[in-house]
Amino acid sequence: MSEDVPTEDVVGGGPFLPPLIHVEIHGAELGDLRDFARETGADLGCRATPRREAEGWTVDAYLPEDRLEAARSARSGARVRLEVREDATAVGRERQAEVGTGNRFRADEATPAPGRATDGEAARGATTVPGTRLRPVRGLGEKR
Repeated sequence: MSEDVPTEDVVGGGPFLPPLIHVEIHGAELGDLRDFARETGADLGCRATPRREAEGWTVDAYLPEDRLEAARSARSGARVRLEVREDATAVGRERQAEVGTGNRFRADEATPAPGRATDGEAARGATTVPGTRLRPVRGLGEKR
């Protein structure tokens, strides 16, 4: 395992989750796609939209990497063809890296907090929220 791959689930703080793989499911009939999705637990998203093709139907789905081979050998897997499109987890991490790192609400430690209230209330235009090193979020009841 690479050093830059997280060892725990970032959102839930639990154990590491296998990468999600974006696949296209191809089948001759809509029922084939439906049966495969039900049997394997493939995530079709909130609005699965099958597309008509010359050979039948196609729908996008997501499967954890560790369930991909089991899905291919599923009973309904004989009636469909899986085409791996991308590692959706890796693509997501690349996009996050493009945006940057760090907490954008955290005040710069080198910057003094001149507008910081001393009586426990946030002063208008405060650079940090009292009792924290976080910048106030604009638009949450603050008039501009």
